[in-house]
Amino acid sequence: MKDYQDQEPDWIHEEGNNSQPLTDAGKRWITIAMFISVPFCMWAGWFEWGRAHQGNWRAWVYTFEWPFFGALVIYLWRRLTKSGLPQIPRPDFDQLADEFDAKKKEEDQ
Repeated sequence: MKDYQDQEPDWIHEEGNNSQPLTDAGKRWITIAMFISVPFCMWAGWFEWGRAHQGNWRAWVYTFEWPFFGALVIYLWRRLTKSGLPQIPRPDFDQLADEFDAKKKEEDQ
């Protein structure tokens, strides 16, 4: 049942949280990227608005898509600078292996 352990990465069995918090330099780079990306997204939305009014029907999608990307950049900037990097929960591999074995036995019967 435990023959899959040699295929697991090492971080699975390490205890504790190994992710580093976002440094001040990292926050500065993310902020610089945000101050470049958001104005570009707003400009691109305005540009597509002009193209849409000239008769390019596909530009209507981009007119609203670019500001959405700008809002997404702001959301991610706030998320990363205020609360740090997101933590991914580690799965319980023993429970998953037991469920797999039980399912496999049901299929074999």
